[in-house]
Amino acid sequence: MRVNLKYFQLLTDAIIPLLGYFFWHWNLYFIVLFYLLDFLAYEVFSHVKAKKVKSLKKDNTQNWLKFGIISALLFIVNVLFIQLTMKSLVPSIDFSKEMLAFWNYKDMGIEQGYFLLPLIVIAGYQRYKMEFLMTGLFQKITIHQIFTKHIQTQLIAFGFIALTFGLSFLIVFPEIVYVLGIVLFTGLYQFFRK
Repeated sequence: MRVNLKYFQLLTDAIIPLLGYFFWHWNLYFIVLFYLLDFLAYEVFSHVKAKKVKSLKKDNTQNWLKFGIISALLFIVNVLFIQLTMKSLVPSIDFSKEMLAFWNYKDMGIEQGYFLLPLIVIAGYQRYKMEFLMTGLFQKITIHQIFTKHIQTQLIAFGFIALTFGLSFLIVFPEIVYVLGIVLFTGLYQFFRK
């Protein structure tokens, strides 16, 4: 059952941005924003996991503070570096206009921001519940282990962003190449992480 759930999650993580690109006319930045929301959910739920472990084990608050700050700073650096990379790829990009367009994009009469954000929160909570609570992992893991894994994720993402940024000075690929690259990278990473 766990293996099937893993493949289902990988499939849905890839399908939403691909459907967005091919059928809902999302651009590259829309897909980047979709993944950033998911990335933010991982960040928030890492702190939720740490809080659960701390309450159960009376783990040292300084561990949570130290690793939590490192994790949050890496998240912010990644977001800023993504913006820098997007500016390198699309020099004319207007971030505030793109973010509003992403939030207000209508499909079936509903602005996707009001649908997508709760969907990502619910998916994050379900992941937390199924992978952390129901498996009893919260009883076996430490705050250090939670954030070590999460920080590794952020460093790998940083490497991918840096590679894309560096390549943008040599060659700018068609948008579909970046979309497929992001979907493939995140899919492969998720597959090998679990």
